[in-house]
Amino acid sequence: MSTKPVFINLLKIQLPLAAFLSITHRVTGVLIFFLVLPASVYFLSLLLSSESSYMNFLDLYGNNLILRTFVLFLVLIFTYHVFTGARHMLLDFHLISETLSATKTSAVITLILFLINAVIQAWVIL
Repeated sequence: MSTKPVFINLLKIQLPLAAFLSITHRVTGVLIFFLVLPASVYFLSLLLSSESSYMNFLDLYGNNLILRTFVLFLVLIFTYHVFTGARHMLLDFHLISETLSATKTSAVITLILFLINAVIQAWVIL
């Protein structure tokens, strides 16, 4: 008779890369809802309220590295969620095989594509 574990510490077990991508996809979904959307709405309201507020925001954005880094962080959260979501959709529609090697390969390809995109976005935003 086998006993089921009562408490699984995710920091002590070694998750497969595909499982790590699945968990982080859910985390970025929560971050999008609670961080990216409110910040985007706030920035959009600043940009659209008047011409002077638009110019003030552009001046602040151009001179403030912390604000540009925050915007980069928001963009990277969103793009990571999109990349991992596209991978999940391909798996759901059985366009990627569900074998262990295929899911690991798709996870590695997803991370490589995201990192290439992240470097390009960092270069453009910062």
